[in-house]
Amino acid sequence: MKNAVRALSAAMILGFASSASIAVDNPATPGLTTSEGSIDITLNIAQGIQIQELTNIALDLDGVAAGNDLIGRDTFCVGTVGFAGYKIQFDSATSVTDGFLLQGSSETLPYNVAFTANTATGATGVQTNTDGTMTPTYTPNTGYSCVDAAEHNAQVIVTVPAAVWEAAADLSYTDTLTITVSGE
Repeated sequence: MKNAVRALSAAMILGFASSASIAVDNPATPGLTTSEGSIDITLNIAQGIQIQELTNIALDLDGVAAGNDLIGRDTFCVGTVGFAGYKIQFDSATSVTDGFLLQGSSETLPYNVAFTANTATGATGVQTNTDGTMTPTYTPNTGYSCVDAAEHNAQVIVTVPAAVWEAAADLSYTDTLTITVSGE
């Protein structure tokens, strides 16, 4: 029995060894004092894209005078591996068709979404297309890591026009804005 187990173990070891790939340069004969061989090393990195550092936007009337739009902003980071650019799209959970809607208890309110690759506070951005897409391709950060706000490279700007919020019937409205980035 002991010999059968040894034979089976040896056969398994030989089977594993023979299925491994052979190195580029294996010496055919041993050297007297040294021996040298070489192997190829291959690194395969899959393309990928990641959005990070998103923060909820709370709109309120603090400091907003009548006749002024309500504006909320969030800066975030888009990083990629293997892509030189990215496209971005925005979708409203409340809106079943194109556009963006805030849901109240008795009505919905439309709002606008703009985007910019400029993270400055006063940046205005470009309005999305009616279906939430953006036509240009934007430049991502290289890699996935966005350690702090200094690495943010994107900004979403949400605007509720004055004429809309001033005519609101409810006291609270919400929506979930989904942001999708796609490598190019």
